[in-house]
Amino acid sequence: MDPILDPLNDAQRAAVLHGDGPLLVLAGAGSGKTRVIVHRVAHLVRVRGIAPWHVLCVTFTNKAAGEMKERLVELLGPEAEQAWVSTFHAFGARFLRREAQAAGLSPSFPIYDDGDQLGLVKRLLAEAHVDALTPREVLSRIDRWKNAGLSPGEVRAGDRDPSGQAALELWRRYERALGRAGAVDFGDLLMRPLKLLELDEAVRARWSGRFRHVLVDEFQDTSPAQYRLVRHLAGGRGNVCVVGDDDQAIYRWRGADVANILDFDRDFPGTTVVKLEQNYRSSRQILDAAHAVIEKAARRREKRLWTAREGGAPLQLLVSEDEHQEGERIARAVQAAHRGGVAWEEIAVLYRVNAQSRALEAALRAARVPYVIVRGQSFYERAEVKDAAAYLRLALEPRSDLDLLRVVNRPSRKIGERTVALLQERAAAAGLSLFESLAGLESAAELKPQARKALAGFRDLVAGLHARVGALAAGEAVRAVLDGTGLIDKLRLEGTDESVERAENLLELLAAAREFDEAQGRAPPAADPEEPVPPPISRFLEQIALLGEADGPTPEGRVALMTLHAAKGLEFDAVILAGMEEGTLPHQRPWHDDAPAERAAALDEERRLCYVGMTRARHQLSLSLARRRMSYGEGGPTFRSTEPSRFLGDLPQELFGLPPRGAPPAPRGPVIRRPPGALPGDPHVELDDAPPEEAGPAERSIDWSFDQTEGGGAFARGARVRHAQFGEGLVRGSDGPGGDAKVTVAFFSVGEKRVLARFLRPA
Repeated sequence: MDPILDPLNDAQRAAVLHGDGPLLVLAGAGSGKTRVIVHRVAHLVRVRGIAPWHVLCVTFTNKAAGEMKERLVELLGPEAEQAWVSTFHAFGARFLRREAQAAGLSPSFPIYDDGDQLGLVKRLLAEAHVDALTPREVLSRIDRWKNAGLSPGEVRAGDRDPSGQAALELWRRYERALGRAGAVDFGDLLMRPLKLLELDEAVRARWSGRFRHVLVDEFQDTSPAQYRLVRHLAGGRGNVCVVGDDDQAIYRWRGADVANILDFDRDFPGTTVVKLEQNYRSSRQILDAAHAVIEKAARRREKRLWTAREGGAPLQLLVSEDEHQEGERIARAVQAAHRGGVAWEEIAVLYRVNAQSRALEAALRAARVPYVIVRGQSFYERAEVKDAAAYLRLALEPRSDLDLLRVVNRPSRKIGERTVALLQERAAAAGLSLFESLAGLESAAELKPQARKALAGFRDLVAGLHARVGALAAGEAVRAVLDGTGLIDKLRLEGTDESVERAENLLELLAAAREFDEAQGRAPPAADPEEPVPPPISRFLEQIALLGEADGPTPEGRVALMTLHAAKGLEFDAVILAGMEEGTLPHQRPWHDDAPAERAAALDEERRLCYVGMTRARHQLSLSLARRRMSYGEGGPTFRSTEPSRFLGDLPQELFGLPPRGAPPAPRGPVIRRPPGALPGDPHVELDDAPPEEAGPAERSIDWSFDQTEGGGAFARGARVRHAQFGEGLVRGSDGPGGDAKVTVAFFSVGEKRVLARFLRPA
């Protein structure tokens, strides 16, 4: 038996056996893309004789990278560890440590995570007396610029964009602050390697032939900067294999550009395209529903998932009066799935925005359903853990002003804000870092004797740690910081339940560092003896800094509540999509953008979000919507009426266990009818409690509008219509008879407009 090729289907085998040259693998949801990447690497090494250290494989989460490494070890044994398999950001960190001198960095440079960046920008905003921008707005712009592969000198903010000008100036200050601290942020882990490869001929020469094959996972999520980086690393050989699914490109707001995968074969002439369309996850009904939604995207690569599995439950539709009733019905559906044998942790409730979770949580609590809101990794964001990490980074790089400001009075040394402000003024006047300005405190007449004594003690503590921690194992370094700073002792002295828990968190950090040491001791030596080896604590800090949302724990024994974005890459036996209404999913944002191309791109992404949510389900998929939702405006909370999501209108009703469309039209009155024979509380399509005597042939269809007027007809309120220029929309009202009637339509592409009836036709 061939362990590399035998487990593969025909399309997977074609991708694995592809020789040299560019390869695009269009891998639909649940089609085995990780298997293709791993088996292709194994084939390159075992059959084609490529040294593992000449293979680079990059992905987006530590979880995915870890899974790839484990599978490679199963196929290749210990030599698999010598292949470069990591996230983009971990690769960037490794690159910069190798090229530290060219990058103007210490090999032990600190990496500022999201919280660190936020704290730095807050301080810069205060120093610059800028109140027109929030720290998040500034960081969002900086991140967007870096994802585009731009440096401050390459960005131009127009005269009519004062916010952009202010953000650009703050970016320059931000970069100077990073430079003084010898630190980098997440964006730099991509930008700095990219700029070195583009601008430094010596660096480019060192790396141009290093990798004979480059493989990229989740290629649809790459930014322009990441794409340029990949092209440089692939070099002239063009042996780049990208695996992804444009139908799952949902991170446009993070800087990802779906054009990277859509136009890949234009940028790499002679590309071989392989489609993975056999799905191993979901039932046929779920795949048909997902395809019905995604096939209407304005721009996509044609593919259709199929499964060899037979059977599968019809989709379920939950219709509620408001979000509170929606929560109750979802709770009942969750309980029904659990009674049917689905484990709690195999059930997920997905929603478009975090605000939707409030009503869902209340309903699940009332129903005594165990649940967890999945928001990703949080342990390393806890205040006491970040304090210890700041001390560790400061011990490695005392010039890090951000870390010094965080811990200068933690635990308390009675160093007040006035003392810190004077210290900052002293450092700024001398052009020094805050730590450097602590030298010669005896002559600092502006500081009180008590403050000078406290600062001198802090200075000596940091200097002592700086002299020691670089030579220690990670666990020993954490222990040295915890003992030297008294962080645990102070918490234990407080004696409260909260302080005891916080002390336990610090001990957990110590345990994590010791586990890191054990893992490093088991790892085989690096294949490249020239690769620098930073201090263990530096590598440990890098590891925890690069943990992302998708690397957080998955729930055990609890139903998962999460956004559609957070659900990507996961799968569950039963999935419920909440808020299937216009303005919620799709979100209202795409309707109000002025640029048609931008509107179309944003709407396509909403369609892809719905597709991602649907394809998380293995066996059961439920779709939930409410007739009205609470809205919060200047006048306080009010209910707003909703319309069913256009994505529901894309679905063939036979997927809900009903006959195909073409049966007699649904009567006015209750909007959606249960199929014949269904019992209240246990339907495939859960509806208003319509009286049994209304049952009849007309009830065997779904009417996707909520609020039809007595007049009925093609232009009744809620009717779906099409305009030659504006596309599809929902009728809000009409005035006048015949073709000259003025009809108010909420168009999906351009918002609300009044048009003459003769220019409309039923959709």
